[in-house]
Amino acid sequence: MRTFYKYMPYSTLIKFLNDPCLRVTLSNCQNDPFEFGYSSSDIEVLNRKSHSKDLGDKLKEFSKLHGIISLTTSKDNILMWSHYADSHKGAVVEVYIDDDKPQSIFVNSTGPDTPPFRYQDFIFDKVIYGKNRRFHQIDSEENLEKIKHHYYFTKAKEWQLEKEYRFITPMSWINRILFNEAGYNKAKKILGNFSSSITCINPNSSNCKFYELESASITIISIKKFELLAQLWLQSNSNETMFFIRLNSGITGGGGNQIGRIFLGCQANCIDFISQLKNDSHEPLSIIHYGKLFKPSNWRAKKCINW
Repeated sequence: MRTFYKYMPYSTLIKFLNDPCLRVTLSNCQNDPFEFGYSSSDIEVLNRKSHSKDLGDKLKEFSKLHGIISLTTSKDNILMWSHYADSHKGAVVEVYIDDDKPQSIFVNSTGPDTPPFRYQDFIFDKVIYGKNRRFHQIDSEENLEKIKHHYYFTKAKEWQLEKEYRFITPMSWINRILFNEAGYNKAKKILGNFSSSITCINPNSSNCKFYELESASITIISIKKFELLAQLWLQSNSNETMFFIRLNSGITGGGGNQIGRIFLGCQANCIDFISQLKNDSHEPLSIIHYGKLFKPSNWRAKKCINW
């Protein structure tokens, strides 16, 4: 087992306590627009050097159906605390990953009838930082896996302080989908009759409402009408529709716990966090409800990080 960390705002942490999952960022919604993609010149070179003469176009379309879950090996990067943990008001969650079976971090990842079904598109590896993104070994299509891996895991050198590792996940792995109001309206048009399985998760909110597609319906749609999920994925943006994969937190059916400590930022509301841990009205998937780690008598996130 190796230890990794996920930075998140405080509001995301509270949601994480009730339903531990990691958000999958679509390939076209990265912070750096130059990564996880192929420039027009890259595609031209790939097409020209491939036997089929359309390898670049195919790889670009293939990448659109994949997303990224980013982790880091550093829990004390002050810039990441500022950028990804809401200026030190948020938190860092510790997770454990098995080198031999990294997919085991996800709930039911080995079940025969539960997404994800296949592992051939699943990749977990370290990000490589450099000045040049282009892959220079495009001499034949036999290098296809090397080409994909290069573009998945190459990032500009300026990002190297993030010490990033990432999962490349196909959209078929998704087992939780949330929508804001605009995303919900778009999803109703795409999903048709299946949209009746979308429920409002904060109906009494006077501000923005959020909606969720029932997990069972995601499984049914992926089997019967997979093209609808593909449309939902391809037509979403960074905020309208949010895709997640649930983590293995030791709950029933999930196996061993792979969630460790929680580190609160120096500006985080520690008092509110304690009250959240003591609250008895948690969802069935909650790591508070099932796990000993977060019981008030022995929880380990006792201090905020101070710089």
